[in-house]
Amino acid sequence: MKALPQTSAPPAKSKTSDPLAAEQRAFERQRAHLLRRHLGQYVAFYRGRMVDHDKDDEDMAARLFAELGDVPFFIARVERTPTVFDVPSPEVED
Repeated sequence: MKALPQTSAPPAKSKTSDPLAAEQRAFERQRAHLLRRHLGQYVAFYRGRMVDHDKDDEDMAARLFAELGDVPFFIARVERTPTVFDVPSPEVED
């Protein structure tokens, strides 16, 4: 298991109050580097930094919850062309 960095740095500054949006922006900023080093793997971002990577997103998420607790962190698969899932919304009856 990879040790997570210990940091007392404040969370990455965000243009929005959505912490996951800030982590996603950090992922996008580092995309070129991630494609070279972690293509096909899942990466996790917390406080604007990549804190873990793994081929199995569920194993990585379990490690992160154990290390970080119940805090927002962002997990994404590093792909040349991002996969988009079209999930239909359930019908709501009035």
